[in-house]
This record gives sequence, structure tokens and C-alpha cells, in this order.
Amino acid sequence: MWLKRLYLHNFRSYKKSQVMFAPGINVIQGANGQGKTNLLEAIYLLSTGRSFRTAFLNDLIRHDTPGFFIEAEFERDGIEQILRISFDGQTRKVQHNATNYSNFANLLGLLPSVLFAPHDVNLISGAPADRRRFINLHIAQSDPLYVHHLLRFGKALKQRNCLLKAGSKQGIDIWEAEMALSALVLVQKRKHAVESLHSKLTPLAKALSLDADSFELNYHPSIATDFVNQWASHRGKELILGATQRGPHRDDLNIILSGKNAKSYSSEGQKHSCLAALRFAEWEALQERFDDKPLLGIDDFGVHLDAGRFATLTDRLGSFGQVFLTTPQGANIQSDCAITIKEGACLQ
Repeated sequence: MWLKRLYLHNFRSYKKSQVMFAPGINVIQGANGQGKTNLLEAIYLLSTGRSFRTAFLNDLIRHDTPGFFIEAEFERDGIEQILRISFDGQTRKVQHNATNYSNFANLLGLLPSVLFAPHDVNLISGAPADRRRFINLHIAQSDPLYVHHLLRFGKALKQRNCLLKAGSKQGIDIWEAEMALSALVLVQKRKHAVESLHSKLTPLAKALSLDADSFELNYHPSIATDFVNQWASHRGKELILGATQRGPHRDDLNIILSGKNAKSYSSEGQKHSCLAALRFAEWEALQERFDDKPLLGIDDFGVHLDAGRFATLTDRLGSFGQVFLTTPQGANIQSDCAITIKEGACLQ
């Protein structure tokens, strides 16, 4: 997989800019505030249909312009492909070769990628929603059926919650049955994905010199089976609360270091090393699913890693296929392509 060319129009700080990438390590350098991370954000948006910095697409539109447009030329399985996306403040448009879509969810799986960014340490220390977002997006990139059931469950959950808030039981069993069909699929696929990630963590943790006797990733769903009866038995309490308290939308992942929860008992350095190991495990899992190397983006390369772990990470970069990493101007990193960002322009 090789992202060859990227064209940005009215995206964040970029008015009109085109950049060519090498198939190996691409270093994106420049002073702070010049737009280095914006370039990674555009690639991530093409890959996942969302930003890693904001939940609002309007935030991605350049100031005082009507909308943004992104075009990418990439090669996958030896086939040249074109991907275009745009947003005018209301309407989303996707064009993959000659096929048009109106939903950014259709981007999933076209250009799979993994992003490693220091601020993403919330995956370790943040709320359960951060870890659910991680596992949902990880599975969604390679499994359209998971996306289908995630959306289906969300719609049925919304209807059940509306009834709970209204204090009504009428028809609630219909929505519980609808939720249960998708909840079973979500839980099973999450278990499988977590097992796959877990199997890759120990060697990665050792490679990153993570100071821990063991590194585990566990998934214990709040409801594993018998969803309908479980929800029915909690209706009384949930009618008072006005919301569904148990199910895949409330599940969490447990990240365990040396037998203790990493969220509460690990140092900041350990948290960032955990994050690196998790992201690289995610990359390896996607590589297995696609039988191809996904893109890897690293924002603020080396930040929060000590000299030893930084050297280890640098040595491993060549094994990841196409890599995009941002770094301050003048950083000494061997690359196949160096791109300097200055005032929203890409200089090569």
C-alpha cells in the first residue's frame, strides 16, 4: 500500500497544496503551528472518515471558505486508485475511482492506517469511551459487518433510551430484541480482536523496553450473553435513570501492567510506552487482516519517550511500510522523503 499524492484545498491551514510521498519513511518537519499535524489529520480522515482532533467536520474547513476538498492517489495490490472527499458545511461526498458515496463511513477499509500521537495517552488514562472508540475503529477498518451492527445497535439503543426517558415500557421489548441481535455480534468480534491484540503485546513491550513483568489487554463485557433478559430485569432501575446502563455501549478494556491497572498505577513514561505497544499491535493486526501493510502516522515523533525507547522506535521504523511522522525542524531522522511545512505550504 502506497499513498503517492495528496492534494488539499481549504483544509485547515492549507489553501491549495499538493505533496508527493515516498513508499518508505516520510518526515514532515517544520516549526510549531505551521500545519504538520494538519497533514496527518488529512490522511487519517481519508482512512477513517473522521478527525483525531475534533468531532466536528466544520472545524476542518479553512477560515472564511465554504468547504474543504481532499484528493489522494494511492496504489493498493498493484492497482492505481483515486480517492476524493469533500465537505461544504452540510454535505459529505466521497468518490472512490468511479463510485460515489454520501457517507464518510464508506472510507473505512479503503486506505487502512494507524495513528500514534502523544495526546492519545487518553487511551490508557482516559474514560472507558476512549477505549471503546479505539476498539470500535480498529475493528471497523477491516470489518464492514461490525460497522453495520454498531450502527444498528446505536439506533435501537437511542429508541430504548427515548422510551426510558419518557417513562414508558410500551414497545421497549421490541427495541431490546433489536439491540440483542447486534450486541451479540459486537461482543464476539470485540473479544476476538482483543485476543489478537493481546497476543502481540508482550514481544512489542519487550522491544520497547517497557518496565513491567507482564502486559495484558482484557475485555470483560458488562453483558456477555442473555441480553434480552438482562435488559428486561433492569428496566425498573433504568426507567428511573432514563438511560440504558449496561451493554456494549458501556463496556471497557482493561490494560494491565504487572498485574495492576495501567490507568491508575503506571508512570507517565510507562503510559506512553503502553500506547506505543498498543498502536503497533493494532498495526500488526491490520496487516494480518489485509495481508498488506497499513499506513502508519506518528505525530510529534519521539515526544515523551526517553533516549533508549526513542532509539528502539527509530530502528523499527523501516519495518512498517509507508510511514508519516511529524517532527520539529532539524531533527536528525533518516528518511526517504523530507517535507517542510511553512505557513500552510508543503515544500519538497
